[in-house]
Amino acid sequence: MGLKEELKREIRNVKNDAAKEVDKYWAIDFEGHKIEIHNKMMEETLLVDGQVIDQHTRQSMWSHLMPYSTLSGTFQTADGHVHKIHVKIGGFVRLNITVKVDRQVILKEAVTLEFLPWSHKEKILPYLEKQVQQHGRILYTDLPDEEYLFDENHPKLAPGLSDRLLADVVTPFYTKKLIKYFMEQVEKPTNQTRKATYEKIQEELVISYFHELVELFVQQEKDEQRVQQEALWLLENAAHREVMKFAMVILGCTNCEAYKDRLQSIALHEEFTGVALFALKNGTRHANDYIWQLAQKVKGWGKIEAVNFLEPETEEIRYWFLTEGTKNDILNSYSSVVCAEKGRLDVALHEPGISNELFIGTTEIIAGLLSEDGHMPIDEYEYAGQVLMRYAYHAKTHCQELKDFYMLARIADYMDEEEETWEARYENTWKPHERRIAGEAIQEIAADPKWLQEALAILHSEEKDQLQALAIAKFYKADIKDVLFNKLKKEPNRLEYHLALLEMEDKEVTEALVAFTDRFVSLDELTDEEKATVIVLLEALGDLEGTGLAFIEKCLRSVDVNVQGFALSAISGQEKAAWYKPEMVEALKYVSDRSMDKENRQLAKSLL
Repeated sequence: MGLKEELKREIRNVKNDAAKEVDKYWAIDFEGHKIEIHNKMMEETLLVDGQVIDQHTRQSMWSHLMPYSTLSGTFQTADGHVHKIHVKIGGFVRLNITVKVDRQVILKEAVTLEFLPWSHKEKILPYLEKQVQQHGRILYTDLPDEEYLFDENHPKLAPGLSDRLLADVVTPFYTKKLIKYFMEQVEKPTNQTRKATYEKIQEELVISYFHELVELFVQQEKDEQRVQQEALWLLENAAHREVMKFAMVILGCTNCEAYKDRLQSIALHEEFTGVALFALKNGTRHANDYIWQLAQKVKGWGKIEAVNFLEPETEEIRYWFLTEGTKNDILNSYSSVVCAEKGRLDVALHEPGISNELFIGTTEIIAGLLSEDGHMPIDEYEYAGQVLMRYAYHAKTHCQELKDFYMLARIADYMDEEEETWEARYENTWKPHERRIAGEAIQEIAADPKWLQEALAILHSEEKDQLQALAIAKFYKADIKDVLFNKLKKEPNRLEYHLALLEMEDKEVTEALVAFTDRFVSLDELTDEEKATVIVLLEALGDLEGTGLAFIEKCLRSVDVNVQGFALSAISGQEKAAWYKPEMVEALKYVSDRSMDKENRQLAKSLL
């Protein structure tokens, strides 16, 4: 998102707000006739008895530099008398209107234009509380402020995701200035002081200065009752989500026991779960009880926040961490480490026997621990060795289906590392006997030929989901080259087939995949699926000196800068003698002179 797009959005929002503020309507009775005046941003209209008498349409907002507009015309009453009507309307700070009929003033009024940022907008808190009262939950996740936040350049995000993205560093002294504005509001709560705070809040995401705000605000000398009064005013009148979040942070820095019910209702919307739970945990008693109730209701980013806030105060909660804690609508791996630690997974697995429910929950946790998408890799989990050793032990009893053995295959793949890697693991999270026992248990279960038979049956079938079967075939080092190439004839862009073939690290297989790229007429207009297969192939060619040079050259000449970049990487790590050919030199010159990407141009020049 560039500065230009951000500026366009701000201008659009200002125009919309101004249009709503100046949208005024008057209706006057004159001798049984209804006179109506409607003032809008881009037009003024005069009607009598529903008929348009005069209308002034503006071509540009800049026409408001001429602040007054006049409307005039005539209308006839029942007695046949023709009346002249004249309207003068306009102004900058106040909207002044004068209506005359036959030079007699029948209306003279001045309306102050305040342009308050919360005016003419639906308030968020009543919107949420109405849903909770009616349904006991948040039924509609769209928020009233979305028209101000999202457009073709600002895509809509899942509730709560914006606070998970890397926030920009706030402007120096921003937080101190915001607190100053708010304290002025507390001392003198007027539309102007509230507006100053409200508009300042909207400049930054609350999450980007949250810690600094809490740290600095608790140092303020303040009347807590008056602070809460103004925080509640912001909460109740907020038409923008960041203002809601700021208000809850402030409430959380006070004793907000009296507002815990409202905070719990707000927390049900996953855009606000994290900050609402902060307020509950920091400002109320027995907050863990509320967090526990909420954690069982939310499903997305809100559940991930609830898992982080929830403390394992009871055995019931600890067991829930292990069996239900990772399940969410986003990605289970986000909470794997937290659930393993808070649920004391290492202790639970040291029991001689465990329930099938716990085994399934543990499988989910380990899947997250092994996932590259997790926030903390398994090698940083203190009890990685103990947990995988005991899981493999319990798998002797609970491994009943192919999906269960698939997890063992993933563990085996994780354990299949060089001794140098294992030396580092021994220093941190593993002991040699844990590795040995886990490996022996997996091999004992793998001795049953049914796992490979079931996997091969799936690979020879038309089933769409074949990821687990591929991993198991890899575990057994089964020769499935012909099967995969036959599948690629039907589905040439299935990335998992390409990856499975490349993971064999077989030069002939890689060369066959290079030959398979002849299916592309051009590399300039690839679909996303096609581009992914090209990129993984280029990455593999980087380890095979002198292989696929004609394909790499073709990629260098692509107008797609990403394809160009991976093609450059494919040869940059090789000995120059392996690829330095006249055709390749010409392709590099093409990139250095014509590429739309500066880094590609620089790398191409360095390779020449």
